[in-house]
Amino acid sequence: MNKSTNTDTQIWTTIITSRTPLWQIPIDELWAYRDLIILQVQRDFHSVYKQTVLGPLWYFIQPLMSTVVFQVIFGKIVGVPTDKIPPFLFFMSGTIIWYYFSACLSGTSSTLTSNAGLFTKVYFPRLAIPVSKVISNFWQFLIQLIIFAGFYLFFLWKGAPIEFSYRIIIIPGLILQTALLGLGCGCLVSALTTRFRDLQMAVAPFLQLWMYGSCILFPLSMVPPEYQQILILNPIVPIVESFRFAVMGQGQIEIWQWLVSLAVTVLIFFVGLIMFNRVEKNMADTI
Repeated sequence: MNKSTNTDTQIWTTIITSRTPLWQIPIDELWAYRDLIILQVQRDFHSVYKQTVLGPLWYFIQPLMSTVVFQVIFGKIVGVPTDKIPPFLFFMSGTIIWYYFSACLSGTSSTLTSNAGLFTKVYFPRLAIPVSKVISNFWQFLIQLIIFAGFYLFFLWKGAPIEFSYRIIIIPGLILQTALLGLGCGCLVSALTTRFRDLQMAVAPFLQLWMYGSCILFPLSMVPPEYQQILILNPIVPIVESFRFAVMGQGQIEIWQWLVSLAVTVLIFFVGLIMFNRVEKNMADTI
């Protein structure tokens, strides 16, 4: 933008304006502020388990403890079927996917309220904070995925009825979809909490209820056919079922079910992005 005066012409290299499309993703700005995102990721990685005895070992302990508890309660006591998948692998595969999604959602759901003081003092793309949360949670997910791969190879060596094939090529797409879903839901909740603070208290119990309806603890084949079409509207269900089918060759998933999940994910992502962009422009007046 050129601003002419009587004596000289000044060239502005950066223009900050609130008149931007609500659906715009500031990719150029996010790349320009990549150092800030990297610093946020490093801070999150070091601060989560700072001053703890076990430190990063909690990345290993959390999924293992949850998997063992689920296997004992739902596998041994309740006797939930696992579609011929070893129960330990069945519950762990669902657990690591769910942990990544819930961590992305809960980590980004308080972006605007918890960083209000910073946002009102200095300019940077506000979406950098949610993006950094998703990236930092991805490293935790990657560690847990490596743990899962170790157990997977062990069961494969023991002759468990699982199949390793080319289907694993879809796993990066499923991870990306999970990240977009968590980011979209988190941005939507973050935008709404600027006016309705009660949502901050409702995130944790809502995620707990959501998990019970996401095929983490039971397979989709266990659900009566007349209810499966309703359950498919939960975008996490096809992601989890697709992940299990891709890795172990067992389970029930059809291409149209995944396409429905993808459509819902894209819709939630853009709605969350629009709401986030709309609120962050005038958040100083509402917080």
